[in-house]
Amino acid sequence: MKNEFQNKLIYRSWHRGTKELDLILGNFIEDNISDMKETEIKVYEDLLASEDPEIYNWIVKSENPPNQHLDNLIKKIRYYLESNNIDVLN
Repeated sequence: MKNEFQNKLIYRSWHRGTKELDLILGNFIEDNISDMKETEIKVYEDLLASEDPEIYNWIVKSENPPNQHLDNLIKKIRYYLESNNIDVLN
């Protein structure tokens, strides 16, 4: 069962402002939050604090995020999308 903090992250992920990111981040966090370590969740919060066009470019256009922690998270999101046959990468 998810706690209130996790539910807030899920809500924020589903309500980004762009439908594409809602689907990408909403599905990703719902499926992964229970297995994420506290440090990964902090990096995810940093991701959510970024602007939508930046996040989209990092995930879909393979642009480089500003730090290694975000880069590792973006790779994890891309792997999740590929593993679940969610075709937003092309």
